[in-house]
Amino acid sequence: MTSPFLLRIASYVAVLTGLLFCERVAPFAAPEQRKPFRVRFHVGISIANSLILYLLISWPTFTALTYAQGHNIGLSRVLGLSGWREIVATVIVFDLWDYGMHLANHRIGLLWRFHKAHHSDMEIDVTTASRFHIGELIISGGVKCLVILLWGPSLWGLVAFDMLLTTFSQFHHSNVAIPLGIQDTLERVIVTPRMHRCHHSLHRECYVANFSAIFSVWDRIFRSHHWARGVDELERVGLVKPRGEETMRLRAFLLTPFVKG
Repeated sequence: MTSPFLLRIASYVAVLTGLLFCERVAPFAAPEQRKPFRVRFHVGISIANSLILYLLISWPTFTALTYAQGHNIGLSRVLGLSGWREIVATVIVFDLWDYGMHLANHRIGLLWRFHKAHHSDMEIDVTTASRFHIGELIISGGVKCLVILLWGPSLWGLVAFDMLLTTFSQFHHSNVAIPLGIQDTLERVIVTPRMHRCHHSLHRECYVANFSAIFSVWDRIFRSHHWARGVDELERVGLVKPRGEETMRLRAFLLTPFVKG
């Protein structure tokens, strides 16, 4: 049987490699920082985060999953879902949860302190998808355990969501020059690089919009969608503060939640 852990690693590396190639061949915005440094910095953060999460969150997650399965609890069981129907439903439900969690990261002060470490990146590319503060990941991992108990997913339903979330996060953070006409069509269903770059933009209409991760429908349902039409809306990304070299220094990155501003 294929290991879910190895499957996720293989998927992460394959998508990262493919999008790095696409960014080199056809970038949307000219990079200012050295790409090898960005890859080392952000992938290094991702590896460290993965090890910490494995030690702290994997056991609670597995316990919640096995408890829900062993006691036959969760809304998915009440609805009688199984097989591929359960997997599809699990992806949709957890994507909705991720939308709500992302929105909370922007609306609740304590959560924003950790999430702003992700937004402090002054360039957006596929490596930005690996740039998260461990504090944010621990908090979201704990909340996710509660959602597992409420929904009662199968192992492969959860694995499918995690893999799709990682893949789409890499895709919509990528700095690839996909024609806007194609993105117009894609954005009606899924989150595109243009849509998410808007979320990272300092433009006043973009910064408070586009919280979806996989399916773009959540932003339209909850009226948080902004369709960025002009390239000028997408030019300046990151935060007003911090800016500059400190955003790519590990110590400053880790201390982001504890610095005022």
